[in-house]
Amino acid sequence: MKKVLIAIIVIVALMTGSLLYYLPSLNETFLETITHLPIDEKNKFLNANTSINLINQNDEDEYTLEWKTNSEIDEKLSISHDISLLFEDGRLKETLAKTKQNSNELDQTAKIAGEDSGHYEAITFHYGQLDYPNDIKKSVQTMSYDQIYILDSPLSTIEFFKSPKSPSEEEGKRVLDTIIKQNLEYTWEELIDFFEINIKNYHSVPLTSLYEYNYLSLPNITMEETQEMVAYTWTSLYQHYFLGIQKYDGKTVSPIGSSVPLILYHNTYSHIIIVFTSKDGEKYHLIRNTERF
Repeated sequence: MKKVLIAIIVIVALMTGSLLYYLPSLNETFLETITHLPIDEKNKFLNANTSINLINQNDEDEYTLEWKTNSEIDEKLSISHDISLLFEDGRLKETLAKTKQNSNELDQTAKIAGEDSGHYEAITFHYGQLDYPNDIKKSVQTMSYDQIYILDSPLSTIEFFKSPKSPSEEEGKRVLDTIIKQNLEYTWEELIDFFEINIKNYHSVPLTSLYEYNYLSLPNITMEETQEMVAYTWTSLYQHYFLGIQKYDGKTVSPIGSSVPLILYHNTYSHIIIVFTSKDGEKYHLIRNTERF
């Protein structure tokens, strides 16, 4: 009886070990769900939101932010996937992602520790896949955005706001915006020069402003074509930035600490270039042919 019991324990242990061994690869495969599919014009997200709020002040200059995203749609999606990127002062601070199968709503929340003054921006890509008969697959997509300014002064308590409502808030916003804009523009100009890009041939959009093209069309193309371009953009960002940056030596590193990517749409919309620097200052550019344009 003892021998039988020991044999059962060994078999269970081996099965558990095998399961644990394969789980990472299964999870990795499941995560890679944002692919470029035809956009379903008949279905839209009912709600899609991103929010950043200060929920706790820990001491004089430390605080906690709550970062939330949610999306909802009428139809049950075979795959729903929301990815969100949080930038602090023009650098990627954290990422957030959640995937569900056979669902029509998705929510995620994270608490982020912060200190000192800063401008936080979060942009979320809400994505879903719909399956139709005859193996037809289509996608639904939208974007959402939120921001918060934190002003930390030794002479007063922490101030925080979405948009300024007092002279001190207006001045604090102006100072932060000026510093961040100068740093990013210097970074982007260096990247454009380094990769020898003729900027006159491109329409540029910082990733943190891409949500504006939920309702605006890119220059000289229709709204439907704009949504296609946005889909190409997010597919590339997800695979080559969000999931990790592939270094020139073949290693993959986290995108945390990298600069806000600048997206360059060629005037003919034949391709997209995305440029950014990693945390260690290494320069990268992604090129994506758009096939349909």
